[in-house]
Amino acid sequence: MKNLKKIMLIALIALMMIPVQAAAQVRKPKAQMEKREKREKRNPVMLRAMRDNDFSMVYRVVKNTSFDKNKIDIIRVACIGSNFSSNQCAKLLSLLSFDDNKLEALEVMAPKVVDDRDYNKIMKQFSFKSSKEKAAKILMKR
Repeated sequence: MKNLKKIMLIALIALMMIPVQAAAQVRKPKAQMEKREKREKRNPVMLRAMRDNDFSMVYRVVKNTSFDKNKIDIIRVACIGSNFSSNQCAKLLSLLSFDDNKLEALEVMAPKVVDDRDYNKIMKQFSFKSSKEKAAKILMKR
């Protein structure tokens, strides 16, 4: 029951981070639409990692959870509508005990990692060479 409350808290936080779209879209004139399309091409959207205060809350919940499988479930929920930096990903992986569980969590988080400059921090979380190779493949698929 305690873990369910934690998972629900993380789910609520994740849902709050998802932008809400209007139920009915207003039709825009053609000129306005063309102007918007040009602006979007000029300024690509830069993905940002989870804010530090949100990440610290997720980190605390994962850290206080007992079993690795439950920790992975919380990480799955935290990935909904959120992105991670390589450093944040490495910190969450450090909370898991076994390389197999770390690989499972990395499968979930890899598409959500927004920077690739600190992949070495993620790779340092794995103990065995075979696990590091699998982790590298996961990160390269991203």
